[in-house]
Amino acid sequence: MKQIRVAVVGADQLMRDFLRQSLPAFDARFTCVRDLPCELNVAGRCRAASPDLVIFDMNSRSTSELTALRELAAPALWALLVIAREAPDHVLEELVTRKRSGFFSRNNSLDALARVAFLVALGGTYFDGPMHELLLRRASPPVDQPMLSQRERHVLQLVAEGHSTKEVAVILRLSTKTVDKYRTSVMQKLGVHDVVRLTHYAIRMGFVTVS
Repeated sequence: MKQIRVAVVGADQLMRDFLRQSLPAFDARFTCVRDLPCELNVAGRCRAASPDLVIFDMNSRSTSELTALRELAAPALWALLVIAREAPDHVLEELVTRKRSGFFSRNNSLDALARVAFLVALGGTYFDGPMHELLLRRASPPVDQPMLSQRERHVLQLVAEGHSTKEVAVILRLSTKTVDKYRTSVMQKLGVHDVVRLTHYAIRMGFVTVS
């Protein structure tokens, strides 16, 4: 499995130190290549480190943090995962429309953060709390289409991107048996029985993009 180069950005030095040291220790697939405070040209300084993923710890709604977040959200050079208790509506809107992005609540665990960070770094999306509700409203399927759970969407996305059951299990830190269960559930809900039709559905619903 490829190494994920991570840049950690935030106003709180203690939280940056925690993320920089804990993520690689918890999951060896992560390598922290940059640790940056919220300041002008933070995106430019990140660019020099060529990260695959930028983790932004949003501690408040200060002007410096909002400016830094807008800078980091603009380039398509990296995946972006925001950690916060809550975020202003306009920040939520920016993240929902951005590819390879996610919002992670501080109420979750480090284990969950590692899974989500890897998913977002690979090109997926993850939104919880108010972000999850906003995404559901934006991406609600037509009335004749079934609603999938968040975990079912993650499995659908990864399968449609060509990952094997074993690879999906590694990425999401689940057993292969559990992944098979979610995959079967998705296929039953959608009424499809092969990966080709599953992929077509994922593309049509916006879970997977085609370049």
